[in-house]
Amino acid sequence: MCKTFDFPGIATTGFLIRFLIGVGFVTSAVGQAQQSVGTARLTGQVVDQQGGALPGATVILLNGAGAVRLQRTSAGVDGAFSFAGLAPGDYVVDAQRTGFNQGEKKITLAAGQGESSVTIAMTVAGPGQQVTVSAELDSFKTDESSTATKMNIPLDEIPQGVGVANQVLIQSQQDVAFADAAENISGVNRDVLLAGDVGSALTVRGLPLGVFSNYYRDGFSFDGMVPSDSTDVDRVETLKGPASVLYGRANSGGIVNLITKEPQPTTHYTFSFQGDRYGAVRPTFDITGPVGNSDKLSYRLNAELADTSSFRNYFHDRRYFLAPALTWKPQSSTTIRFLIEYMHSRTTTDYGIPALGDRIAPVPISSYYGEPWQHSHLQNETGSVDVSHKLSSRWVVRSRFRATLTDWNYLDTSLGYLLPDNQTYTRYDEDLAYPLRFYDWQTDLTGIVKTGAIEHNFLIGFEYGFQSAVQRGVFSDAPPINLYDPVPFSQSMPSPATLAASFFNPSDPDYFPLSGTTRLRTHGGYLQDQISLLPRLKLLAGVRFEGFTQTYDELDYDTHNRQSNVSALPRIGITCQVAQPLSVYASWSRSFSPTLAAQFGPNGQAFPPEKGAQYEAGARTSELHGRLTSSLALYRIRSTNLLITNPGNPLASIQLGEVESKGVEFDSSGRILPGWNVTFAYAYNEATVVWDPVYPAGNMLQNAPRHSGSVWTIYEIQHGALRGLSLGGGVQARSFRYIDPADDVILPGYARLDAAASYAFGPSHNEEKRYRIAVNIQNLANRVYYVSGNTPLDIFPGSPINVMTQLQIRY
Repeated sequence: MCKTFDFPGIATTGFLIRFLIGVGFVTSAVGQAQQSVGTARLTGQVVDQQGGALPGATVILLNGAGAVRLQRTSAGVDGAFSFAGLAPGDYVVDAQRTGFNQGEKKITLAAGQGESSVTIAMTVAGPGQQVTVSAELDSFKTDESSTATKMNIPLDEIPQGVGVANQVLIQSQQDVAFADAAENISGVNRDVLLAGDVGSALTVRGLPLGVFSNYYRDGFSFDGMVPSDSTDVDRVETLKGPASVLYGRANSGGIVNLITKEPQPTTHYTFSFQGDRYGAVRPTFDITGPVGNSDKLSYRLNAELADTSSFRNYFHDRRYFLAPALTWKPQSSTTIRFLIEYMHSRTTTDYGIPALGDRIAPVPISSYYGEPWQHSHLQNETGSVDVSHKLSSRWVVRSRFRATLTDWNYLDTSLGYLLPDNQTYTRYDEDLAYPLRFYDWQTDLTGIVKTGAIEHNFLIGFEYGFQSAVQRGVFSDAPPINLYDPVPFSQSMPSPATLAASFFNPSDPDYFPLSGTTRLRTHGGYLQDQISLLPRLKLLAGVRFEGFTQTYDELDYDTHNRQSNVSALPRIGITCQVAQPLSVYASWSRSFSPTLAAQFGPNGQAFPPEKGAQYEAGARTSELHGRLTSSLALYRIRSTNLLITNPGNPLASIQLGEVESKGVEFDSSGRILPGWNVTFAYAYNEATVVWDPVYPAGNMLQNAPRHSGSVWTIYEIQHGALRGLSLGGGVQARSFRYIDPADDVILPGYARLDAAASYAFGPSHNEEKRYRIAVNIQNLANRVYYVSGNTPLDIFPGSPINVMTQLQIRY
């Protein structure tokens, strides 16, 4: 029995499906006419100079002339790979891996030859070469993602929507925040911005990811409120839809995973200095290489010192960041990686501008309604160890531990409510402290097993996590402020002794306590199997059993709340390569997300977990001899107990009864000509309330535009006197949105025009110039637009025209 999905408002869905099927049949027919289908099989292994296996290497099979890509795969845990269904003839096998020069072998399959084997030896890359994992050196295209399966497998074998913003794209846009890079992916939009946008929340497929979950660094959960610049980030990966089968606590919209830069076996130094129109100064450096002359130890050190201002009055952010990493290979079968990250910042807290009725207040976007002395203070310390050991030629065990200690302190003045004169707001002072602790341990066993002609790529894992948060807050009345004439320094900075803890009355049913401790313990075991049913037909099936125990101790009420639960979280999907450039997929998965530390309801009760399910179908194509990849996805998500910010109290949260998100997404990225890169994304999304005791069915969810998209392109001149000069630009567009499910305050749609130019010059090593100067202009047309809204008191405008400059020096 087939299930029918209704996507109201998507008139082109049927046409797109029929078009893709038609393309598949036509392409398949053309391929059959051009080349007879063979039965030969090619197997091989990718190794280093000493003969050690190189797992995860991308292996590409091309025709004899090396001009047409026929198949692509990844080397397994023992460096092994295979291609099947080959006709007699000449072929080229190409291998790529981080830190190594490209390996290539030419082979000939004779008529009647059943199986042939080949070994590809790769040499360590020369000094100065910087390689991006799973991406071409000069391309926006990425072929693989580890986030979706915890294994490096090609994207066209993943039966779920995945988006990647790689290092080439991040550098071309001068993206500082990870959210800037993520917005290049279809279906990803900004949600609430906190503390002047030093921490950014996102929505994926119309569902808010929140700030305390669904964000990961190298597969470990982190607090989305913590500033997370791109300083040590290699790429930003987004898994769309439920991810609970591998990550446990994740909501239905998806997760964002930041993959950090790894130590390299070759020496490479990059010094960068950024500035902008508003006086920002951001020097960074990235140095990596072997420790001394050792071939067993390599290091990487990323550092940043930022001093930033803004178009917003009185805003100032000062921070420094340090991330040393060390990779140790005591033997060829064992790799140990250590990483420490330290962040310290002091930032002016900024809650944007308010609304009047159903429209944004008609005030300058620079208007500030706090006090110039207010600030947030953050100290974030992270340490992790990652041990990987090769048990045999087909099995690898990996165990990882990460600890994160975060201390937030706020002292600021916020808006209360609008007085009858329609221009004066009450305010209150708040002194808040949020010590957060995250501990996570993961162990995975991966391996390859054959049962007859069928190959199984197994993942077996276990995870234990502990999170705690202590919330302490005191409040007091503050002088009111005029909406149209905000006067700074209307009061001096208060001390905690002057603030009254009883500002919020505990007898009020809407009282929001800030004097409690939350603890969350989670444990999960999971199993995943990618089954190669046929050379071009793969089944991905997995299940996770996730349990949690949560306690909350509220001091004002002297109460203790506890809840626990165990859930089974399955995912099943299938991919089929119907023709050489086209693969199709379908999948079903479930999500499960207990509320995390510092999230609780009125009177201190714990929220029940969010649960959801998704159906998805899609297609991926590869064109221009593999240089350009495109994907199309259709999905439908149902979720219960979705956690959102309380529109009546920005410090609190509420849950929606049941919501639905459905839509269609299209992404395309790659290098269409030598030097010419492009990435394009479009999403149509309907994220609405299905049932809720407060909000009517059919209301749109917050910060979830029906239409969203972006395009970004860069061309680098390849020859002549202007060689090394790059020019480009793009557009980011969003249709209108609402700031909460009440659908009473509208954020207008916008289209932002950006431009970029850079010039690379000087001595070169491995085609990378020593010096690079870049200029990026955001909002070239200087339009007024609004990025997101949290409540009617917190609406965040986008920046007017801003010119960013950067100087890079590489050795």
